[in-house]
Order: sequence, then C-alpha cells, then structure tokens
Amino acid sequence: MLQLNYKLTDEDYIEFNEFHQLIHSEVGKRNLFKLRLIGPMISILAIVIFILARAEIMLIVTEVIVLCIFSIVCVTQAKKIMKRGIRKTILKMKETGLPFAGETTLNFTEDQIIEITKGQEVKVDYKKVEDVCETEEAFYVYMSSVQAIIIPKRVLDQDKEKKLRQILSK
Repeated sequence: MLQLNYKLTDEDYIEFNEFHQLIHSEVGKRNLFKLRLIGPMISILAIVIFILARAEIMLIVTEVIVLCIFSIVCVTQAKKIMKRGIRKTILKMKETGLPFAGETTLNFTEDQIIEITKGQEVKVDYKKVEDVCETEEAFYVYMSSVQAIIIPKRVLDQDKEKKLRQILSK
C-alpha cells in the first residue's frame, strides 16, 4: 500500500490541462491543427482577392511577403496562444469559485485507488483506470477521457515514485 498527501497548486491544474488539451486529447490536437491553419488560409484568401481585384503587382508582392510572415507567426505561435488561453481559463475558473481540490490524500490499495479530498472520498478500481500518463512534472491517472487524478512528482521521493510506477503499471 502507498499513501500520498499533497496539495495541488494552480500550476498543477494548468500543466494538466495543457497536457490534456495539447497532447493527450484528440479534440485538442485537432483544435491546435485548425488554429495553425487559420493564418495561412486567411493569407491565401487575401492574396486571391487582391489578384482578382487586379491590384498592382508591387502591392500584391508586398502583400504576399507580409502575409507569409503572418502565416509563419500563426503556425509557430499557435501552441503558445492555446497555452495562454488554457492558463486564463483555469485561473478564471478558480476566481469564480469552481471547486479545486485542496489537501488530497491518495491511498493505493491492492485493488483500488482511494482519493480523499475535503468532504469527499472517491474509490476507483484499477480495472476502471483508462490510461496512465507520465510527464516530467506529474503522473495523470485517467478514469475517463476527461477526468484524471493529478499526482505531481514534486511530492514524491525516488522510492515513492518507483513504487507508484510499479503500482500504475499493473
């Protein structure tokens, strides 16, 4: 049996949501792809409009150069834009009073994970765990495609991290 006691920070929630929306979720990956396409699509459309309007060649060439730069910036900065949006959303949710777990106790027994937070106890059989993901900062134990237990690595020493990895690999 392994027991962990910790408190999740805003950064823990932000990192989880960034991981989930940009790496783990197919919908998030698709949204990032679409965001990367918007700039080039607008650029192509603007260039076509100028060509159809029979604008001067120098104006079209200038527009092509400016819109190519715009497209490159859109493609390279899309992930940062999404991360900024995720951060804002999480911090706004916290301000509006949506529940974020304070102190958390996790007990890993032989057949289930018991998560104890303020006034709530949730038991999850290992069979119901859909996925386990590990990043540099945390472990994410998914109970569904949108719900996970966040276990920050900052609360684990080497022995606990090794034991947790063994438990979650079952």
